Amino acid sequence: MKKVLFLTAAAVSAMAFADIRALTPQVPDSQWAKSWWQARFDAKQKEVAEKGPKAQVVFVGDSITHFWDDAGRGQDVRDAFFADAPYNALFLGFSGDRTEHVLWRIAHGEFDGYRAKAIVLMIGTNNTGHFGFAEEPPIDTILGIKAVIDGLRAKQPQARVVLLPIFPRGKDANDGCRKRNDVVNREIVKFCDGRHVVWCDFSSKFLLPDGTLPRAIMPDYLHPGAFGYRIWAASVLPVIDACLKTPAGGIVPNVFDAHLVPGLYSKEAVNALDAQTRLEVSKDFKPNWWLERIAKNRRQIAESKGAIDLVFMGDSITHYWDVGEGGDTSTEIEDLKKTYTILNCGYGGDQTQHLLWRARNGELDGYKAKLVMLMIGTNNCGQPADEIFAGIKEIVKTIHAKQPQAKVLLLPIFPRGDKADNWANKSVQAVNKLIAAETFPDYVTVFSFADQLVDANGVTKPELYDEERLHLMDEGFKVWRKAVEPFFKQACGK
Repeated sequence: MKKVLFLTAAAVSAMAFADIRALTPQVPDSQWAKSWWQARFDAKQKEVAEKGPKAQVVFVGDSITHFWDDAGRGQDVRDAFFADAPYNALFLGFSGDRTEHVLWRIAHGEFDGYRAKAIVLMIGTNNTGHFGFAEEPPIDTILGIKAVIDGLRAKQPQARVVLLPIFPRGKDANDGCRKRNDVVNREIVKFCDGRHVVWCDFSSKFLLPDGTLPRAIMPDYLHPGAFGYRIWAASVLPVIDACLKTPAGGIVPNVFDAHLVPGLYSKEAVNALDAQTRLEVSKDFKPNWWLERIAKNRRQIAESKGAIDLVFMGDSITHYWDVGEGGDTSTEIEDLKKTYTILNCGYGGDQTQHLLWRARNGELDGYKAKLVMLMIGTNNCGQPADEIFAGIKEIVKTIHAKQPQAKVLLLPIFPRGDKADNWANKSVQAVNKLIAAETFPDYVTVFSFADQLVDANGVTKPELYDEERLHLMDEGFKVWRKAVEPFFKQACGK
């Protein structure tokens, strides 16, 4: 992920929308927020200047954090638990704030001039609740929260960020915003290494056993009432105390709640239909290339303003259309881009379940393509062929649900290896037989040019492949382009 560039409000308003909204630092622009937001920011800046030197704990977030200051909700609990030493806590919550507003506040002084030991962060429910899924899918909120964490750590490197999941909202588990938040929560937990960022989840304490959110805890199904703030205080205090007592570099145990644990670290066999990411639990807070590539693609979507002709979806074989990403020297995609706008959603190492997650949660949102070219499954080799095929069909179904106007060009899995009957090729062939036998809807074209990639004995041609006989080299991409370009021309009319 590129470094977040902090901009003034004037600069943000003047520039073209060239970045993901959740990553673009700015002040709220609604009339409602303008009537009070700046005044609260100024007042909080004075509070930071006055109380900051003693503050060991900071709470930062949106209205849910804001209402620690509300006499009818969290104020009594706040004063009883956090006002005095050793905490001397600052509460920097602003109603309606989204990740981009917190990024602006970070850049404009809220974390300057003092050294806290724990920063309790809960943000994101307004990212998932203010815009439709297509305009702001969960991946944008995940990226925004990561940027906020990075910003806090840059300003307060000695402090541990105590990261809370987005609290449950809506009456029950069927609430649309809660579902989106659950997608976010299952990923942001992986940013927590215990040294720099500590996970503290107590969501189930707000809920009844059946997942219902009682009004006694959250009267409007979003903001805690007084009893909800008592639950929050009691749950987070042990983690804050551990942060204050544990020396720098030491590990503070993450706190996991039951509703997020199942499957999170499962070592069971992965199902090709079980949508999941390739984010890993953070080790020393190192960047994750997979997330960075999603951010790159989401930025392209934002910059395109919806003008994308072709989408390439797949694994490393598709990924390496991008010059310099693999061992190839092909510039075929650069030449194609002279005619078409192309979004390359190929990711080295991805299996069907990883592509399925991406397809559902952001890479097919925010634009209207004319054609999606899909090839996936070679990394699933070893799983049952019917399961891999089911994963491919689910991806095709998801593509059509997200991009109903687009044609789908489905490519069977390319041959691989230096023998026609190697174990991987046998798996590939079994899946490809199922693809060939399937009757797909009219919007899908199944097209194979595998005969151009192999010799008369069915063995991959060495002049087209790398030494591994898995990825195409320059000559292979020329063959690929020549084979599929007629479909591009037909779909795009150019």
